[in-house]
Amino acid sequence: MTEIWRFAALGLGAGGLYALAALGLVLVYRGSGVVNFAQGAVGMIGAYAYFEARLEHHLPQAISVLLGIVTSALLGALFHLLILRRMQGASALARIVATLALLVVLQSAVLIAYGPLPKVVPSMLPIEPVSIFGAQIGQDRIYIFAIVMAATLALWVLYRFTTFGIATSAVAENPRAAAALGVSPHLIAAANWAIGSALGGLAAVLLIPITGLGTANLTYLVIPVLAAAVVGRFSSFPLTVLAGLGIGVAQSEVTRYVTAPGWGTAVPFVLVTVVLLARGKSVAGKDESFGRMPRLGSGRIQPVWLLVGVAVTLFCIWVVLPMPWVNALQAQILGTIILMSFVVVTGYAGQLSLMQLGFAGVGALASGWLVASHGWPFEIALVVGVLTAIPIGVVVGLAGVRTRGVYLAILTLGLAISLEAVVFGNSDLAGGPTGYNVGDTTVLGIDVNGLFYPKRYATFTLIVLALVGCVVANLRRSRAGRRLIAVRTNERAAAALGISVTEAKLYAFILGGMIAALGGILLAFRSPLLQLTGFAGLQSVTAMQNAVLGGAGTPIGPLSGSGFQPDSLGQQIFSFLGPNVALWLGLVSGAGLLYMLTIAPDGLAFTMMPREVRAQRERARARRLAARGLATATEDAPAPVADPPRASGPVDRHRVEPLTLEMDAVTVRFGGVVALNGLTLRVEPGEIVGLIGPNGAGKSTCIDAITGFNTPASGEIRLGGERIDRWARERRARAGLGRSFQSLELFEDLTVRENLLAACDERDLLAYATNLVVPGRDTFTPAALAAIESFGLGAYLDVRVEDLDYALRRMLAVARAAAGGHSVLLLDEPAAGLGDVQTRRLGEVLRTLADDHGMAIFLVEHNIDMVLRNCDRVYALDFGTLIGAGTADEIRSNPAVVEAYLGTSRFTADHAPAEPTGGVR
Repeated sequence: MTEIWRFAALGLGAGGLYALAALGLVLVYRGSGVVNFAQGAVGMIGAYAYFEARLEHHLPQAISVLLGIVTSALLGALFHLLILRRMQGASALARIVATLALLVVLQSAVLIAYGPLPKVVPSMLPIEPVSIFGAQIGQDRIYIFAIVMAATLALWVLYRFTTFGIATSAVAENPRAAAALGVSPHLIAAANWAIGSALGGLAAVLLIPITGLGTANLTYLVIPVLAAAVVGRFSSFPLTVLAGLGIGVAQSEVTRYVTAPGWGTAVPFVLVTVVLLARGKSVAGKDESFGRMPRLGSGRIQPVWLLVGVAVTLFCIWVVLPMPWVNALQAQILGTIILMSFVVVTGYAGQLSLMQLGFAGVGALASGWLVASHGWPFEIALVVGVLTAIPIGVVVGLAGVRTRGVYLAILTLGLAISLEAVVFGNSDLAGGPTGYNVGDTTVLGIDVNGLFYPKRYATFTLIVLALVGCVVANLRRSRAGRRLIAVRTNERAAAALGISVTEAKLYAFILGGMIAALGGILLAFRSPLLQLTGFAGLQSVTAMQNAVLGGAGTPIGPLSGSGFQPDSLGQQIFSFLGPNVALWLGLVSGAGLLYMLTIAPDGLAFTMMPREVRAQRERARARRLAARGLATATEDAPAPVADPPRASGPVDRHRVEPLTLEMDAVTVRFGGVVALNGLTLRVEPGEIVGLIGPNGAGKSTCIDAITGFNTPASGEIRLGGERIDRWARERRARAGLGRSFQSLELFEDLTVRENLLAACDERDLLAYATNLVVPGRDTFTPAALAAIESFGLGAYLDVRVEDLDYALRRMLAVARAAAGGHSVLLLDEPAAGLGDVQTRRLGEVLRTLADDHGMAIFLVEHNIDMVLRNCDRVYALDFGTLIGAGTADEIRSNPAVVEAYLGTSRFTADHAPAEPTGGVR
C-alpha cells in the first residue's frame, strides 16, 4: 500500500501541471471559443525562454521564470491578434487547423534551433524527500500541488468577482451583445489567450526538471491537457483540476505496475474516450454546426489529361530525372496517396481525423509482419494490410457517430499518439530494434525493390496513385458521395432525408483508413527493412496541415500538399538548406497555412488556377446567373427573384403511397418543462392540416417528435396504422415522412440538382462499393421531377445553393422535402420571410401536392392568412396544450384561439395578424 501511495503522490506532481496547463486551455476556450491544440507547444516556447535566461545567460531564477511566462503569454496574444482575429467568421475547422499549424511551426522552429536531444534542467524547487504516510516524496511535488491549488483559487476569484471575469462570461455567452455594451470581444479574447498561454508556460517551466526539456516531451503534453479540459467541459475549473490530477496519478500507477510500454501515454486517451462517448449523441443538435467546410471540387475526370499527366511523369521518371529526384518523386507520390484519405474523411464527410498516419502504420505493420514472419507474397500481404484498416475504421467511425468537430479531433489525436506509444514503439510488435526484414518487393513476379530499382517502384506507385485518384474523384460525383457531403453539411437534414448518418461516417472512416493504410504499406515497403518510425502520432497533425494547405476538398489538393512531406520533391528542391530541410519545410508549410487560412482557406488547389482562366469562368458564371435572374455571390447587391417561374408544361401526376399520420396523446418533456401535453391529431392523405400557436407553443417540437428528433415521454405516433415512435429518424424518413426545417438547412456546398438528387437517391448499401468504380448516372425520380416542375426550379438546377436568393432557397427547401416522394410532408414555417405573391404561389403548390399527388401535408406556419386559406383543418396549440381544432372558420371563431393567438374575434383571412413575438419555439 505504501508503494501505491508513493506513486500516486508522485503522479500528483505531473497531474498538477497537467491541470495548470488545462486551466489555460479552458481560459482560451472561454475567451475565444477556440480549442488550442498548440497549448503544449506554446508552453514549450516559454520553457526554452526560461532555459535561455537561466542556464545560458545566468539570469536570476525569478526573472528567468517571469521571462518564460511572459514569452508564452505574448505568443498566445499575438497568435490571436495576428491570425485568429483575421479569421473572424471562419469555420471551427479552420480555427482548429490554425492551432495545429501553430503547433507544427513551433515544433519545427525549436528542432531547428536546439535539435532533437532533450536537455537536463535542474529543479528550481527543493527536491529533498519528506515522509508522508510512510512514503518518501520529493518536496518539489508538494510545492507544485500547492501552486496549482493557489492558481485555481486565484482564477476562480478573478473570473467570478471581477469586471474582467464578468466581461469574459458575457463574450462567451453572446459576443455581439457584449460588443453592444462596449466590451471588445477581441481584446477579451487576446487577454484570455495571454493568461491561458502564460499558465501553459508556467506548467512547462515547472515540468521540465521532471521530464527534461525537449520538443517531444512538451508537445505531447497536449494530450493529457486536452483530456483534463474535456472532462471539465472547457468551463469548470474544479473539474479540470481534478481530471488533471487524476490523469497524473493514473499514469504514475500504470507506469509502475504495467510492464508493456506506452500504456502510461494511453491513459488520457482512454479517459477522454469514455467521457466523450458517454456525453455524445448520434446526430448533431439543432444549433450544433462545425461551420463552413473546405470547398469541394467537381470530381470530374478528364481522361485525356489524366493519361497525359501519367505519361509525362513516366517520361520524367525513366528519362529526365536523376536518381535522387526519382526517389523524391516516389516519396511525394506515396505522401499524396496518404493525403487522399483526408479528402474522403475531412473533405467529403467533414470528419476531422488526426489519426490517418495511424491507419497507415497499422497497415504497414500487418503487411510487414505477414511478409517477414510468415513469408506471404507481397500482393496478398498488401491486400490483407489494407483490410486491417476496416475494424479500426469501424471503431473510429462509431466514435465519430457519438462525437464531432473538435471533440473528434481530440479523440483521434489521442488514438494516434496511443498507437505510436503502445504499438509502433513496442519492439516486440514492431519487428525488433531494426524493424521487419521484408526482403525484395515483387509485384506479379517483377522485382520493384524501391532501394535497388527506384524507377520501377516509382512507376508502380504512380499507377496506384492514378487508380486511387480516380476512386476518390468517382466518389465525389456519386450518390454515395452525396450522402457523405450531406452529412458533413448538415446531419439533421441528411437524417431527415433518410440518409443514415452512422453508415456514412463508418464508410468514410473505413474507406479513408484503407486508402491511408495502402499509402502506409507502400511507403514502408520502399526499403527491405520495414520500420514504423515514420508513423508518429503528431505526424498525423502535419499530414492534416498539408492536406488542408493543398485543398482537402478535391483530389488535386494532395498533389500540391504532399510537396511539403518529408523526402518529397519539395525537400529535394530546397536540399541546399542542409540536413534540416524537412524541418524547414514543416516550418514554411505551417506558416504558409496560417497565412492562407486568413485569405484562402480552401487550399492551393483553388488558388493555383491561372488568373485569366478563373476570371473567364467567373464571368461565364455571372452571365449564367444573370440570365436566370440571379446574382453572383460576390456582388454587393444581389438581385432578388420575386417569383420563381412556373412550370411550362403539365405537372407529372405522380401519386405517393397514401398513408395517414396519427399522434395519440403524445407528451414531450425537456427536464421539468412540458413542451407537448398529450397532443392528439390526425393528417389524412390528400389534405393539408395546419398547426398554429404563439412562439413557445410546441409547434416545432411536434414536428421533431414525429420525425424522431426528440423522444416522447408518453403516447404513440403511427404512420399508415403502424407505430413508429420507437423507430430511428432515418427509418421514419424512408417509411414516408418528409420534412423541411425552419432554418432551411440546405446543403450549401451542392447545387440545386445535387440537393434534389440527395433527396431522391436510392439508399442502397451497394453504392458504397460500386460508386468507387462507376459513379452512376444522375437520375431524377418521378417525385423529384414533379417537385422541379411544381416549384419552378428547372432553370436553376446547376446553380450552387449559396448563389440562390432567399425566396428560391425557401422554395428549394420545400421542393427537396417533396422530391423524396414521401407520403407525409411536414413543413416548418416554409413561408417565413416570403412576400405575399411568393406565399400565395407556395400555397398553390402545396395544394397541388395534396390534391394531385395525394400527399398528406402538415403545415406549421405563422402566416395565418396562408394557413386559413389553404388548410382543410387547423390545430391550435398554446404552451404545448391543444386549445382548438377544426376548419378555418371554426378556428377564426374559437375564443381560446382568439385570446391566445389571433388577437381579435373579428379576424378574417384578408387581415392576418402580425407574427407573435417572444418566447422560444
